[in-house]
Amino acid sequence: MNPTIKLTGVVKRFGKFTAVDGLDLEVPAGVTFGLLGPNGAGKTTTIRMIMNITKADEGEIRVLGEPMSEALQERIGYLPEERGLYRKMKVIDQILFFASIKGVDRKTAMERLERWIDSMDLRPWLQKKTEELSKGMQQKVQFLGTIVHDPPVLILDEPFSGLDPLNVVLLKDFLTEFKRQGKTVVFSTHVMEQAERLCDRIALIYRGKKLLDGTVKEIKHAYRDRVPLPPPVEPEPELEKIFIKAVEESGLSAPTAEALR
Repeated sequence: MNPTIKLTGVVKRFGKFTAVDGLDLEVPAGVTFGLLGPNGAGKTTTIRMIMNITKADEGEIRVLGEPMSEALQERIGYLPEERGLYRKMKVIDQILFFASIKGVDRKTAMERLERWIDSMDLRPWLQKKTEELSKGMQQKVQFLGTIVHDPPVLILDEPFSGLDPLNVVLLKDFLTEFKRQGKTVVFSTHVMEQAERLCDRIALIYRGKKLLDGTVKEIKHAYRDRVPLPPPVEPEPELEKIFIKAVEESGLSAPTAEALR
């Protein structure tokens, strides 16, 4: 089976700075895939190139077997790191506006989103203006706009950013549900624990270079004897320690404490 997303030799430069450096990546169909790395690693740039928002300087990107196009973008649910909502618009109108952009009529949109609206506790807020919602509630509205057209592929850039612990758990449940439906989910994060619990496969990038790629189990097994384990000995090393070891072995300088936050 062809991968849902495939990057071959992808490079992106901003002036003299290389944000993504010769990236090869494959995302199989029907998996939850984590694009990991500290802030500034190149995750958002990679996602923006996949979505054709930013053009790659070199290499090839294919999604669902094709180069990205406007028609193909309609088949993807994309949640950018920078959220975009109309502050004066009512929540229900905002949701239906997202639906109309994706060619989904009001009746179909409400049928699809009914249970999500209740799960997210948004029903009491539907007639409120977006500006009256907390940041976490606004993110829920944006998330509904991401899934309203029932896309086979979801690409989420730092989806957990700004969420309180309760809503983090809620979003994790949603991602688990999408995986159960057979959708391909790609999300970026700098929090290794999130990826460790949710992802079938991960790729770890640092300073634009890919350091690790594979299933969580494969990567942990590969580093089992290379990362010291404190007593009592755990069966496998943590991803954070594997990341630090991978950086050491790559010859790149270590990330700052701020980048790892």
